[in-house]
Amino acid sequence: MVSQSVGFDAGKKIKGRKRFMTVDTLGLVLRVLVSAANVGEREGGKQVLKRLRQSNPKISRLTTIWVDGGFDGQPFMHWVMNFCRWIVQVVLRSHSC
Repeated sequence: MVSQSVGFDAGKKIKGRKRFMTVDTLGLVLRVLVSAANVGEREGGKQVLKRLRQSNPKISRLTTIWVDGGFDGQPFMHWVMNFCRWIVQVVLRSHSC
């Protein structure tokens, strides 16, 4: 059963699992999804946002979500706007780090 949840991410050359988290602006964890490493960022993002939206009725006040560069792309942004009715902002890491 362990082998089903373990995958290989060819882009990062990592075997194992990926963790997708949603947190609020204070950093408090709202929802966590652990998947095989071969699940793409956008697909994992969709799964965790679906579960967040279904499990938490207070989430209706949410208007904007911040994501990192792995979630960039028009199809993902359109899916979030159509399914969740939220605005997506991609936040990139500064080059000075």
